[in-house]
Amino acid sequence: MNENFIKQIVDIDDLNEIAGILSLSTELRESISRYSKNPYDSFLPGGKNKIPMNFNKKGDTIYLLGDYSGKEDDNSSTIEVVLDAIDNGLLTSAHSVNRDGLFAGLIESCSVRLLGFDITSDAELCDKDFLFKDNNPAILVSVSADKEGKFVDYIYNNGLEITLLGHVTKGELRMDELSFGFIQDYIN
Repeated sequence: MNENFIKQIVDIDDLNEIAGILSLSTELRESISRYSKNPYDSFLPGGKNKIPMNFNKKGDTIYLLGDYSGKEDDNSSTIEVVLDAIDNGLLTSAHSVNRDGLFAGLIESCSVRLLGFDITSDAELCDKDFLFKDNNPAILVSVSADKEGKFVDYIYNNGLEITLLGHVTKGELRMDELSFGFIQDYIN
């Protein structure tokens, strides 16, 4: 996110308060508007198949691919594996969280079809860094139940770091036992 957002949240520990600040972000609303017109992530150039960045349906599983902790700056190998997974029909969506962080990426992915998410936090990172840290090389993907086994095998066989986040929901935005409201709160 922009420097103003980062300055606003630096001393805030309440995740709902941070999410509330983000919900007022004109930058987030502009990206949501842009993705509603063209739901493809420009960071992931299309191979033989193009895939939208938005979640497709309730019940799909959400994963994070690549090094989310930020130890690595280069995610070219992650992008290469993701593009191959897209070409093999293993994903329903793919969205880079490189620029804006996981929470904004989740909001953008939910916004097109007015869906939500229910995810589990990462025990190795504080929740604030997990959700709102920007400039990380991870890619947010969703997978349908019928392709999930093949997808997980494919990712492991390619030696890529994978984190199971949770699943796509009807419209509520949740992490662990914490609700961030509904997708409409962020797009209206």
